[in-house]
Amino acid sequence: MAPLRAIRSSLAVLALSAALASAPAMPAMAADSAPAAAGVPIAAADGLRLRVVLLRHGVRSPTQAPDALAKYADQAWAAWPVPPGQLTEHGIAAMQALGTWYREQWPRDALTRASDWPGVCGASALTVISDSTPRNHASAAALVRGLQPGCALAGYRAQAPGRTDPLFSGLREVDKADADLTGLEFPPALAELQQVLLGCTDEACLARAQANGKTVLLDACTRGASTDAGCGAQRRKVLKLMGTLSENLMLEAAQGFAPAQVAWGRADAERIGRLITLHNQSFDYTLRRSRPAAQARAANLLAHLSATLQDAAGQTPAAAPLGGRETRLLMLVGHDSNLATLAGLLGLDWHDARQPDDYPPGGALVFDLVVRNGQYSVQVASAMPSLAALRAGRFDAPDAVIRRELTLPQCPGACTLARFAAMADQAVDPREVQAAGNDEPPVVLTNPATTP
Repeated sequence: MAPLRAIRSSLAVLALSAALASAPAMPAMAADSAPAAAGVPIAAADGLRLRVVLLRHGVRSPTQAPDALAKYADQAWAAWPVPPGQLTEHGIAAMQALGTWYREQWPRDALTRASDWPGVCGASALTVISDSTPRNHASAAALVRGLQPGCALAGYRAQAPGRTDPLFSGLREVDKADADLTGLEFPPALAELQQVLLGCTDEACLARAQANGKTVLLDACTRGASTDAGCGAQRRKVLKLMGTLSENLMLEAAQGFAPAQVAWGRADAERIGRLITLHNQSFDYTLRRSRPAAQARAANLLAHLSATLQDAAGQTPAAAPLGGRETRLLMLVGHDSNLATLAGLLGLDWHDARQPDDYPPGGALVFDLVVRNGQYSVQVASAMPSLAALRAGRFDAPDAVIRRELTLPQCPGACTLARFAAMADQAVDPREVQAAGNDEPPVVLTNPATTP
């Protein structure tokens, strides 16, 4: 079978349909007024050679229906306008607006003219690759509309819906039961979540709730740092539940539900910010800090990301690059689990009180390949949309996307491409990397106008 690079580089992207081209545009930011004086293309001068953005899909509904969630709360959960786990219309509009934000951010970050944008119609310098779930297909389609508004030939690459893509899922399943919970202490936010769900935290009230068939989060195993050997299964269960349930409440706020509907009116934005740290902690133990999970989920992704950076610098990497050497902006539309496990392999941490959610819809890790005086280096940053921006569905406020420059623990300061590549090689188990041409499923070029 043809190597992955040949498959992905040789196929042309399908045209958007007329319906897609005529989709209403989201409000745009004002054009940048301070382009670089020379205005020369980045490829021919010092500056940004390649940007790789790994981002989570947009706002979706909870993955479980309200009836399935009923046992955790004393009131009915909010009804969503789409089936479980699907991107909403609000999420679609927000992802389009986020694409606009990335397009308008380019001249500010790349030190070039807006006309040098890689996504100009007909150019081949922009590549968007999405995971195969319906919510990722829908997110990528919306993102492309913001990145390339009005382009007759625009699209993204993805496996067919329902077909697993090892770039995002890894080569094997992640067993979260293998996570090491040593040192786990449930924070006060767990009691706050219990209060929101059932309206109480005292033992008598929780006992009544259990008698009525409700599942409680607070018990002898989760109050404080329990060392009871018999608590392991319960603590793992609650660790997972608190992540899921706190995220569901965040999604209600991000979707734009009325305040009385968000967490049954029991949580404002500040409280949602405290509750979502439970989701951070859940991912911290089951994905980011779990070496087996990080390897299984992110080793293949990191190997191909590193190969893409090396290829852009004219080198010949061991793994297959993503996209062609002409690519200057690569957008990978994945999941929060991709961000967490990649962070685990690289030792990254971007928690910021301005956006307490470490993995919000549209949240991203950004890898910039920069060339100065002929020398290549890699800079890493996080770009996390705020809850207010997600709720509004627009990103034109100065604080709409919280950005932080990140330090790679094994490569402090200016990290040369050679050092980054060596660090990636050291972090990756080669048995978890898909070799070029090794039973690679065919890449499907997807028309965003017709995807689910």
